[in-house]
Amino acid sequence: MQSEMTFERLRDIVEAYGAAPRRWPASERDAALAFIADSAEARDLIADALHLDLMLDTAPMAEPASDMLVSRIMAARPRALPAFVAQKKTSFWKSLITEIWPYGSPAFPAGALAASIVLGVSFGFTVPNAVSAMGLSTAQTATASGDVGEQLVAMALVENNYSEDWQ
Repeated sequence: MQSEMTFERLRDIVEAYGAAPRRWPASERDAALAFIADSAEARDLIADALHLDLMLDTAPMAEPASDMLVSRIMAARPRALPAFVAQKKTSFWKSLITEIWPYGSPAFPAGALAASIVLGVSFGFTVPNAVSAMGLSTAQTATASGDVGEQLVAMALVENNYSEDWQ
């Protein structure tokens, strides 16, 4: 809450919200009204702003140029719901895929996703389980077997006991 009001701040408030105190921010309203009561310059500012507010309130509202312009403006406004929700059920999946991947055919990202899943699963089955390695640590298992892939797994698990080849 602002306790002191300056002329510059009052001018900013009046330019942003108009001359009516009910439109001003509640946290600054009392300080602004007290400043207006003490300053003749602030009262002149409010009088000028009130004159402008009255002119704007009495100005006629312009009618749209045509119904076509109104329809174009309404068509360009942001929508509350995505397009796939508003469409028919028969094209729901196609619209959903278009919303997710609007850059053309979704075959490339779908193929990349499938390939990464297959590689991940196959890599998971081929890496030996360190827990079932007869009590040896991952680094000892990698050293004993001499397999480069297992040595890489040992490095990935951030163990400090690497084989001599990796030190």
